[in-house]
Amino acid sequence: MSLSDPAFDRMGIAELVTLAREAGVLGFEELACHGTGGIVQVAVERAIDEGRLAGLECVDWWEQIGESADDYRYVIAFTAPGLPESLGERADELVGTCEPDVTDRGTTLSLVGSQEAIAETLDEYESAGVSPELRKFGAYDGRDQPLDQLTDRQREMVRTAYEMGYYEVPRTVTTEDVAAELDVDPSTVAEHLQRAERNLLGQYL
Repeated sequence: MSLSDPAFDRMGIAELVTLAREAGVLGFEELACHGTGGIVQVAVERAIDEGRLAGLECVDWWEQIGESADDYRYVIAFTAPGLPESLGERADELVGTCEPDVTDRGTTLSLVGSQEAIAETLDEYESAGVSPELRKFGAYDGRDQPLDQLTDRQREMVRTAYEMGYYEVPRTVTTEDVAAELDVDPSTVAEHLQRAERNLLGQYL
């Protein structure tokens, strides 16, 4: 499905999208979705205006996770205030979302689930005044066991981080907390989690 800029306005996340675009979006990856928002990793050409980012109502938390000569990378958790809470329940009926693509004209992404669950999710968007454009229905050909793409060490760190609340919104633990639990250096945890997240997302992108 596709969402336009007016849809971002009604969802209450237009300024967040604008900040990413102003910094020059190079890549956009969804790490988690809870219906009314999610956790995304964004790669941009220039540093995002962190003062404006921190002041956005829709942003639950954010963290810069990398910087190189080629890009800046951020993980951002957000909740769209314009979407109904009931959308979270519909999201639980989906297998997930994949293939997000943010451009200057809007964004497209795929909903993975039964035709009924997808139709009901679209109805929830419509009830909030957001009218996504349904491009097409098709068969899902992704892998059945995504965690098989991770090394044993990556699986251990992802599971530990998840169980401790690292992926909760708001986040309840830090990489330092996960590192202490596993008795490793925090930088090791951060690197393994980033590689694991990239491996999982690589199945869909």
